[in-house]
Amino acid sequence: MISADRVESLDAPADIAAEAAAGIEGFLRAKAAEFAAISPDTAEIGDSLIAYTRGGKRIRPVLLWWGFQLAAGSELTPGSQARTGLAEAAASLELLHAAALIHDDVIDHSDTRRGAPALHRQFESLHASLGYEGDGEAFGVSAAIVIGDICLALSEELFESAQDRLGASVPAQRLRAQMRRDVMVGQFLDVRAEVIPLDDARIGERAWEVLSFKSAKYSVEQPLLLGAALGGADDAQLAALSRFGLPLGQAFQLRDDVLGVVGDPSATGKPAGDDIREGKRTVLIAESLRRMDREQADLLASRLGDPTLSAETVAETVAMLREVGGLDALEEIIADRHAAALSELSAWSGGNGAAFDLGEGARTRLTSFAETLSYRQR
Repeated sequence: MISADRVESLDAPADIAAEAAAGIEGFLRAKAAEFAAISPDTAEIGDSLIAYTRGGKRIRPVLLWWGFQLAAGSELTPGSQARTGLAEAAASLELLHAAALIHDDVIDHSDTRRGAPALHRQFESLHASLGYEGDGEAFGVSAAIVIGDICLALSEELFESAQDRLGASVPAQRLRAQMRRDVMVGQFLDVRAEVIPLDDARIGERAWEVLSFKSAKYSVEQPLLLGAALGGADDAQLAALSRFGLPLGQAFQLRDDVLGVVGDPSATGKPAGDDIREGKRTVLIAESLRRMDREQADLLASRLGDPTLSAETVAETVAMLREVGGLDALEEIIADRHAAALSELSAWSGGNGAAFDLGEGARTRLTSFAETLSYRQR
């Protein structure tokens, strides 16, 4: 169907991010007070979550917000129930994301997140500074797992509040459940992929499964779909958003794979070559292996997943990935996925059964954001 209203513009990403951030902090401060009423020893839960959820790209809140605007086809009045509910839904996605990152850092034994110590490392340091007994590292891991679980529960609580304000939507409830399931299944697939031999026949297929379910769908496609479902989108509109969001999400994660080996640590907040030390079986690794001889593949296998690799050895490994054409292949795939998303977007011009009727401002906003996701430097 054609959208009932022409969508002339979409709210600015910075404004959406600021509204979501304010909502998260206010919500978590209220929860921190509830924790403190249980015991003074729980103050660290609220404090750590408030600090952890500051910053970040806020892509998911922006895309959820735009999905709603595309489907609802109307302005969001400041202070209205719809705007407040949408801000809560957007904030709930950031809490889901935070929960996933907290657990991801534990699984990957990561020391940092966004340039600061990972949450489990923070609690390991706290254990030492307070003179606690027992194993500090184990305490840090246990605390992070539990706080990640609490963060997930708070995400669900906030989404339920959003639905109370926006009106219960069965499609939105189903999409939310699917999103939560997919990112967890994707995480399991990632854990499993990291221990398979590099000569596994399905290594490329496995890499695409992880990329799609752990990140591409959950980071781009599903936030758009969830926002649109909350805004009353029909099946044709949801299908159109999938055709735009999935390839764009794949381009986004492929760019992360590039940055994971050649990114500037000052921009990414992660050590250079961290994906190599962590043993990530990414699409980049799969594409590089397809182009390697046996000696090169054996050398890569001996280095991938070795946390003790020196910076020089990491640099040599990255140079090998570049020389065999793996990085160039990834750039070609990113360009293809980006083009597929823009091709769908070009059809949203109203008339001829278009799913949406976009004004120039809305089209420009989506095009610019797609460019940022596919070709960002951090």
